[in-house]
This record gives sequence, structure tokens and C-alpha cells, in this order.
Amino acid sequence: MKATTTIIIDTRKPLKNGKSPVKLRITYNRKQKYYPADLSLTPAEFDMVRGKNPKADFKKLKLKLDALDQKANKIIDELPVFDFALFSKKLYSDQRVRDDVYAYYMEKINLYKKKGNIGTASNYNCSLNSLKKFKPTLTFFEITVEFLENYESWLIENEKSISTVGFYLRPLRSVINNAIADEVLSKDFNYPFGNKNKHKYQIPTSKNIKKALIIAEIKLLFDYTPDIGSWEEKALNFWIFSYLANGMNFKDIANLKYKDIDGEYIRFIRAKTKNTSKVATPITIFQTDEIKNVINKWGKPDKKKENHIFPILNPEDSLEKQHKVLQQFIKMVNKYMGIIAKKVGINKVCSTYYARHSFSTVMIRSGASVEFIKEALGHESVNTTQSYINTLPDDIKKEMAKALTAF
Repeated sequence: MKATTTIIIDTRKPLKNGKSPVKLRITYNRKQKYYPADLSLTPAEFDMVRGKNPKADFKKLKLKLDALDQKANKIIDELPVFDFALFSKKLYSDQRVRDDVYAYYMEKINLYKKKGNIGTASNYNCSLNSLKKFKPTLTFFEITVEFLENYESWLIENEKSISTVGFYLRPLRSVINNAIADEVLSKDFNYPFGNKNKHKYQIPTSKNIKKALIIAEIKLLFDYTPDIGSWEEKALNFWIFSYLANGMNFKDIANLKYKDIDGEYIRFIRAKTKNTSKVATPITIFQTDEIKNVINKWGKPDKKKENHIFPILNPEDSLEKQHKVLQQFIKMVNKYMGIIAKKVGINKVCSTYYARHSFSTVMIRSGASVEFIKEALGHESVNTTQSYINTLPDDIKKEMAKALTAF
């Protein structure tokens, strides 16, 4: 069955001026969807426009609606199998390019939220808000090398770092790449990103500062005795858990379930890779006595397999609320780890990121192979993925775990 098109006036909710929106109605398999025609008319005006011989302005409006109808039918004919979502993209692609790139930005943000990638959605939203401050309206064809250079200069003038420039521009580049893949952008679009030597805009990168502790500093943390039940104790315990558990990301810690415990080991899939199309490789961690102690102290007493180990997140909350709760938890851990660091004489902030990086640094210094580090952290490399050793024997992981506390 072929999809059919009809131009209609939607009088169900008239506007205050007595006019009603004109829409394109698509019918397929008894399902109907309506698409705005960017036009509002009274019923009498609509009859004049759709009549046989409209005059003056009504004739112009008729040509506009006929063009919309013809475009819709052309798209329907070109689709191998009709799909409302694909039809919508193609119908409004030109309008999106002409009017507002930020509408496409919002599509991507909403898509990430729907997939549960709240952190990524938040990053895109930060990028979007910054761009809007620089230029309230923006089309894809306005995104030139000159525009990007001016935006970078504006950010620097507003005391933003080079890393922040990259943080804001990488989502924009991704949005453009997606627009090209979705055929939202036409072939004459001049892609602005690339090598600076080829007169393209190259996203700047800042030097990555190593945020890691040496083994002597880590020993100071292990030797520190906080007040029982205090936030200092909780922060230190979870920091140590992260460090010993392959530098586990705090989102993964919060999402650990009792079913992930397999005898002496914890096996889990990183939240970062769960919703990707790639095959996710489980990360295996040997449970040291310190890890077990943290689980026993802070874990939920109800050890049903589907229960989260730690009472950080409420599964019944929205993903947005869970994201905020987790960010607040990390903020508190960072705050009290900073206090502890000063007390024991460590001149570093000792944030949650330090726990992850300290793990990899200590492992490398203890002689662990690069392959082990990549697997342990759950990292992927486009260039060397095939050479990764995806599965290492458990007894090797056990010996590596012991090296973490070889003070």
C-alpha cells in the first residue's frame, strides 16, 4: 500500500485570530501523521486557496502548498519502503538547514537522553548553550572555517581554556557529521573541520596533565583513619574501591549489581559501552580484601541479584535525576578526598579521576603489559582494537591485583 498525501486545515484548535494551521496529512496503513505547512488561514481563506482559480496572494499560497504536496509525493516515491521517521527527515531537511541548526542539535540531545546517555546529552547541551550565546541563530552553511576561528577567539576572550574550546566544538563536529550521514546537508556543503595545513579548522587540543598518585602517596591514603560513619570515611572507601577495581568509573560503581559478583571476581560491562553497537567485553576484577570490606560496609543488605550493590542511585528515578544524584555524590567524594589529601600531606586534589589514573600508572610501573591496561580499563582504540588481548586468565588478574597494595 502506498502512502497518500492531503493538504488540510486543522480546525481542532483555532488560533486567537480565528485562523487555523494548514498541514500536510500523510496516511499509510491506516495510520495518519500531520506535518506543518508553516501557514495559518481561516476556513474561508483555505477554500479560496484550494479553489480552481485562486487570485493574487491566494494563488501564491496555492503554489506553495502544491510544492509541498509534490515534494512529499516525490519523497514517498523515492523511499524503498515507506517509514514515517525517514519521511520526516527528508521532508524538513531543507528547512532545518535554512532555518536553525540548533533544532538538529536538540534532536541529538533528545536521542541521547532516550538511550540513557545522560552525560553525553549534558555535554551536547553545554555546547549548544555556548554556541547560542555566541550566535543566537545558526544555519549549517554559516559554519565556516572563519566562523569556527571567531568562535574560538570569543571563547578565549571570555577566559575559556583550550580544553573547553575542544569540549564545545567536538559535539558540533559530531552534529555536522550526523547531518551529512542523515542527508540533511546537501552535497554543496563545505565541510569546515580538518587539517589546519589544508586550510580547514582543526579543533585545538590541550596537553593532557597526568593526574595520578605515586605508590607512596597512595599508601598515605590507605594508612589514614577517618572517623567511622563520616563522609571522610565514605569518600576514602569509595576512592580506594575505584582504585583497586581497575580504576572503575563512579557511574559503573553506582550501577554495580550483586549479580556482577562471581565468586572471587566482579565481572561487569561498562555503562559507557552498554548502549553502543559494538560488542562489549566484560571487565573482570579480582576482589581484594579491601574491596570486600567496602562492599560489606556500604553495600545494601538485600543481596538479590538484580539489586544495586551500593545505595547511591534509585532505579525508580528518571535517568536525568540519577545523573544529578551521581554528580552530587562524586562532588562530595572529591570534596572530602581533597580534605584528606591536605591532612596527609599530598599536594594534589585526589579526585575520583586520580583513582582511575593512579591504577593504570601503578600497573604500568609494576610491569603490566599495555594490553592488560587496555582491557582492565575497558578502553578501545580504533587503530589497535584487533591486537587487543580480550581475555586474560583470571590468575593473572589476581596477581596484578596484589601489586596494587605492594607498599
